[in-house]
Amino acid sequence: MKTPVILLVDDEQNIITSLAGSLEDEGYTLLSASDGAQAMRIIKSQPVDIVFLDIWLPGMDGMETLKSIKDFNSGIEVVMMTGHGTVNTAVQAVKQGAFDFLEKPFSLDVVLNTVRRITEKWQAAAQAQAVSTVEEHDAARERSRLTGEAPEIIDIRRRIEKIVGTKAHVFLSGEVGTGKEIAARMLRGAEKSGRFASFHRLNCPLYDCAEASLELFGDSSGKAGLLTQPGRAVVYLASVEALDITLQDRIAEFLRKRQADPQLRVVASSALEPDEARADGKLSAGFADCFPERISLPPLRKRRGDIPLLLKHFMNVFCREYGVREKSFDDEAFEMLMNYDWPANVKELKNLIEKIVVSLHTKTVSAHDIPLSVRDDMQYNVSRSHERYATMHEAEDAWRKNFLLYHLRRNDRDIKRTAARIGVSEKQLKKYVGEYNIILTRENRTQRRMQRTLKRSMVLSGRGLHSGDKTGLILTPLPPGSGIVFGNISSGETIRANIHHVVSTDYATSLQVNGAAARTIEHLLAVLHAYRISNLMIKINNEVPIMDGSALDFCQMVEDAGLEEQEEPLDEIIVDRRHSLGESDRTKKFLTVEPADVFSVHYTLNYPRPVGRQEYTFVMSDAEDFKREIAPARTFGFLKDIEALNERGLASGGRLNNFILIDDEKIVNTDLRFPDEFVRHKIMDMVGDLYLLGRPLRAKITANMTGHSDNIALVRLLHDAYNL
Repeated sequence: MKTPVILLVDDEQNIITSLAGSLEDEGYTLLSASDGAQAMRIIKSQPVDIVFLDIWLPGMDGMETLKSIKDFNSGIEVVMMTGHGTVNTAVQAVKQGAFDFLEKPFSLDVVLNTVRRITEKWQAAAQAQAVSTVEEHDAARERSRLTGEAPEIIDIRRRIEKIVGTKAHVFLSGEVGTGKEIAARMLRGAEKSGRFASFHRLNCPLYDCAEASLELFGDSSGKAGLLTQPGRAVVYLASVEALDITLQDRIAEFLRKRQADPQLRVVASSALEPDEARADGKLSAGFADCFPERISLPPLRKRRGDIPLLLKHFMNVFCREYGVREKSFDDEAFEMLMNYDWPANVKELKNLIEKIVVSLHTKTVSAHDIPLSVRDDMQYNVSRSHERYATMHEAEDAWRKNFLLYHLRRNDRDIKRTAARIGVSEKQLKKYVGEYNIILTRENRTQRRMQRTLKRSMVLSGRGLHSGDKTGLILTPLPPGSGIVFGNISSGETIRANIHHVVSTDYATSLQVNGAAARTIEHLLAVLHAYRISNLMIKINNEVPIMDGSALDFCQMVEDAGLEEQEEPLDEIIVDRRHSLGESDRTKKFLTVEPADVFSVHYTLNYPRPVGRQEYTFVMSDAEDFKREIAPARTFGFLKDIEALNERGLASGGRLNNFILIDDEKIVNTDLRFPDEFVRHKIMDMVGDLYLLGRPLRAKITANMTGHSDNIALVRLLHDAYNL
């Protein structure tokens, strides 16, 4: 495998210098950048394999840069770095595709270990493409290692590496499911080293004293036991406290006689610490003394920061093993799994992920897909706490944490409201949230959203595209349940923005009821859709101003006013089946809508030169996505169409500074803001027209050469299908 090219991205030069020097000494090829934009220029100009990326960067921050890197080349592995890390940030970074998350200051060993794990992942992926037997071997190897970057886990891996080269017997302690058998198998050493050729496991509680003695020492007929067989071997005694004390003493005597024998390593494990088990009379003193090396594996609840890494690791392992596409967790599911105490530890997490991979057919895992036992434990009680927790202090902490989680959810994760209702100060509640590593997803997609309006009124003036008249735009907040309402500045007449009032879709979407009219509304409605503004009075002189032909001025107007969350919920329209208008044929006009986890539009445009064929997919995670990718795209038209519009008395407000004008050969009046600005503008029109449904939409839209009339037909279809 070739030496990886590593890009270091940090605005602190001392970090770059120290990391670069150390990594170059290890033989790696190093590049560096001081901000996200410079990093992207490097990535687009030359091969890069691994990026160490700081969260806090000037301009484009680390999370934005991570998204840009993954959008450009998902195969580049990104390791996030920060001096102000939180588990919340780690969750988001891993969800967006980061390989790992390191908190500063970190040692060179941690960095080198991270690079090693990445190269091991590549090697495993390359081997997995060979034959099925290799795939099975890779899957087993992936499961047979202690995954995690908690300091305790890193220290255990280092200790195991040192012990492997010795003759020492080892005692492993830890709760059920913490990985004691995995650690025992790691103590065998690498197969190619020939350190120990075989691994044998004895589950002690399954055998009485005579049976266990026969298994370990053989019988008088010459049958060898696990301890007496020839060849190099690791013998693993699971739950060793279940062995009879006399048998423990016999094992101890046997090991003392073979103290210098390099052929045998005994690894014993117990849920109890050796000294605790000896004090309880479950281990003999002589047996306990045979294990100079003792390793205690921490419960998962004590290394909660490793949960995102473990979720990603096991999801990758099982999706590869069962041949399915990798799934992701929505925010609420992540919150639940991060806050769960995992009484059966990593083993329970692994089993849960395997069950999800096998049984769930959707790409995204929601909170409702988490097994009921976990949800009940999280939401209602701490089950069997008298068995799960060793001390009163641990049990009280577990109760307090579940109490806080319950009330935080009841109050929509609002710290101020929750603190007031449970009778503690905000400061104290925040302290508890940090102390118990409670993860809150206040703005996740799956939770119920609230209605919105503006914090204050705003005024904008401009000119109508089709009328050519000067027109004003006054935005005024409205109370919950009011909806989007257009009003005439002069007459005071009003008209609600809904599908029943659409009267024209020629070149723009227009509404009319009696004497009230609202024309060319799609750009403004697109902005209200993106910012989820559900209650607003919009006063105009019959037509919304064109401004510069884009939606940027409307975005700025909304942001200057500020958003106000209201007390009433605003539920999304969730599409639950496929709907179509027209045949899905690239040569024909068609529209389809189908279930999806978020709102997205894939639009294909095919116009005569110089526009040509353009395609673009827009996923609207939040208003910033819309403002960055769609809002700058301007209205456009061909010269021959403008002449036809003029003959009809339309497009009188078209100016060289608010319209992209195209003749048969070129763009006449401006430089494009995007190479595919035309298709992005068509998506903006669709986002605006769809908001005539009155609520945000969760669905995937696929469109080919459609316009306003097709968009409105789709709105009518959805309106009727979902009884809106």
